[in-house]
Amino acid sequence: MELSPEAAASRIDALIREITEHDYRYYVLAQPILSDSEYDRLVAELRALEEQFPDLRRPDSPTQRVGGTITKDFPVALHRRPMLSLDNAYTFEELREFEQRLRRLMPQAIFSYIAQLKIDGVAVSLHYEKGVLVQGITRGDGIQGDDITPNLRTVRGLPLRLRGHAPDYVEVRGEVYMLRSDFHRLNEERSELGEPPFMNPRNATAGSLKLQDSREVARRRLRFFAYFAEAEGLPDSDWAVMDQLRLWGFPVVETSGVFSLPDVERFIIDWEKRKETLPYDIDGIVVKVDSRALRSQLGSTAKAPRWSIAYKYQPEQATTILRAITYQVGRTGYITPVAELEPVKLAGTTVKRASLYNYDEIRRLQLHIPDAVVIEKSGDIIPKVIRVVPERRPPTAKPAVPPDTCPECGSALIQPEGEVGRYCPNYKHCPPQVIGRLEHFVSRRAMNIQSLGEKILRRLYEEGLVRCFSDLYALTTDRLSSLRGFAEKMPVKIVQNIQASKQTPYPRVLYALGIRHVGETVAQKLAEAFPSIDTLRNASEADIASVYTIGEVIAKSVYAYLHDEENWSEIEKLRAAGLRFSLDFSPSKSDLPLAGKKFLITGTFQDIPRDRLIAYIEEHGGTYASGISKNLDYLVVGEEPGKAKLDKAAQLGITLLSLQELEAMVNHPIRET
Repeated sequence: MELSPEAAASRIDALIREITEHDYRYYVLAQPILSDSEYDRLVAELRALEEQFPDLRRPDSPTQRVGGTITKDFPVALHRRPMLSLDNAYTFEELREFEQRLRRLMPQAIFSYIAQLKIDGVAVSLHYEKGVLVQGITRGDGIQGDDITPNLRTVRGLPLRLRGHAPDYVEVRGEVYMLRSDFHRLNEERSELGEPPFMNPRNATAGSLKLQDSREVARRRLRFFAYFAEAEGLPDSDWAVMDQLRLWGFPVVETSGVFSLPDVERFIIDWEKRKETLPYDIDGIVVKVDSRALRSQLGSTAKAPRWSIAYKYQPEQATTILRAITYQVGRTGYITPVAELEPVKLAGTTVKRASLYNYDEIRRLQLHIPDAVVIEKSGDIIPKVIRVVPERRPPTAKPAVPPDTCPECGSALIQPEGEVGRYCPNYKHCPPQVIGRLEHFVSRRAMNIQSLGEKILRRLYEEGLVRCFSDLYALTTDRLSSLRGFAEKMPVKIVQNIQASKQTPYPRVLYALGIRHVGETVAQKLAEAFPSIDTLRNASEADIASVYTIGEVIAKSVYAYLHDEENWSEIEKLRAAGLRFSLDFSPSKSDLPLAGKKFLITGTFQDIPRDRLIAYIEEHGGTYASGISKNLDYLVVGEEPGKAKLDKAAQLGITLLSLQELEAMVNHPIRET
């Protein structure tokens, strides 16, 4: 139905209010009442109206979170007041010395404190005028930072318009961060695309905020916690200011009540035990004088406020010897340096190797071989070289020098302008790159060709049987049976699995090709926008970049890949072999056994990962919801289910399913999928 401009304006206002309210419930209250698909429908309706009536698009519209701004250089902006760093304490004795300094400065004052989790993220300053976000600035050197407003608009949970009444001007400071789960997902995507991993969530967050394409920033799923506000009329107690921030719509960093110093110490001890239960990283506790009036009187040094200190948790570390640096070649040719260490116990495991990420990291650490090095586990998971112990360096030690040639094929390495990594350009013939692309092609999320692990693929490559994707579809049981070491039934199973993979839908085939920057989500978006490989190849870079969340970088990569004659010849061979390069081949969703039904999962399912179970539901036509609502059809219950979900499901009358009952609906076991 066509809307008048007046009716469209009214509907846009209503949609913005509704979506903003759902954002508040999700990010601040942690009480969502809408599924992801229902939320997405509201956003899609709003976006469609804004495209039809561009003059009605508002700067505080939730659609502005998807990005779209290309920034070549970030302008520098001055902070209204310096963003100072904090002094650190590593022991309770140092914490007590901090309080003694306060008492010497103000002997008559009574000090109470608040304590906050110290988020291991990136500090930013946000400026609101008449309740609307107008500017966001990085900390920079504390005096000035980069204006990254378009990128900050994409951050989840960061309100574009303040809720309720707000003063004419408000400054809010806080930390942009990344959930560990999103960090691991991002690194998995980068690994699948052959790109170097980020060192830790903070490193990934900092890199994301400086990306030039805000659409790519939006894909990184960054989040925000507020910890400071400055505006007229705020209460004296900072504890009360945190409440005001919540009322304005901000997620607020976990904050204690108003404490004495012994209470603060108990808070620190408690969170040191519990910090690994958090979904994000913290590296300590920030202790602040609660009274803002006292803060003003205490003032600051040139470096840090006198009224606050950061108690830093120390990760477990170990010292060992760096014996060598080896270099691994990824499937896109990226060369990853790896520290080969003398085995050492750390956080309950024996560590022998640690990633050095790129040569810039080696240069920063000034590594020599051999060197005594200090290592720790980032997030208690990933071994990382922290520093060298120079006083233990033997006189015969030599500086680590990066290779000039590929350690696998001998090709001269290249280092693209603006990148810290080195690459082997021989991507069509360098063995690890070819085998890596084959591994990606047959992987479960791509063509899902079972029985073809890395060892078998390497054997097939070395025997000259498989050098490209299409070679797989020319394999015969007779040829495989002639190879020594293959079990009697293995050749038959391999060929059967290869032939079965021809039923793989077009989006997964597109993902399987291993085009740089094209992960599962991007492949799905491309397939929806260009329903055949031919329409995608005939599209211009601008056409591809215009697809929601794609952008110029991905568009250039896709266009270049499809216009490489050797790549296109390979696609034609795969099409001739029977692979699906069009959505026309995909079965109708309405024909699938779970079509039209919404599912949610609670609990665990032995050896079946959650993402595999979600994929199983979606592959058979079901929709996976983000939370329990009256629109949910089934809650699939595993071991140790969440009580809150079960109670809510019972309240709403939602049907509970066991895994076996779900498999019966599909009439196909998940473990054979």
